[in-house]
Amino acid sequence: MPAPQPRAVFEAFLRAANRRDVAALAELVHPDYIEVYPQSGEQTHGIDNLRAIIEHYPGGFEDKGTDPVIGSEDRWVLTPAFTLLRIEGAGDTFTGVQRARYPDGSEWYVVSVGEIHDARIWRLQTFFAPAFDPPAWRSAWVNLVPVGTEAADG
Repeated sequence: MPAPQPRAVFEAFLRAANRRDVAALAELVHPDYIEVYPQSGEQTHGIDNLRAIIEHYPGGFEDKGTDPVIGSEDRWVLTPAFTLLRIEGAGDTFTGVQRARYPDGSEWYVVSVGEIHDARIWRLQTFFAPAFDPPAWRSAWVNLVPVGTEAADG
């Protein structure tokens, strides 16, 4: 049986993480898994620590991030915890862009860059950025698009 394609591994990982499916994550995460949050300097080593973070997340993830996403099915996925906006990449490195609604009601963008090794998620860097209102000073040079349509051409 051939090994799954790296993109399929990355997509399955994001879907499992968003569902908080630790059994699926255990199958998808490499034994030497490390996730880094560059903005805070945190590193998560291994599935046990990833599982603990998921299980102890304040407020849980029920009924969050259910905004609709429009796009072709092979590039866009709707998940219960986060709205996955886009996946791009080639070889063994992929980037996923998500929009998240946190328990306090705030909206954030989450960008994860994952590396696949031995058909599993080996390294992950995750960046977090809050949504914000556009500043008035740029209004003469930009167009406003509804949040959630960021990837639309135009």
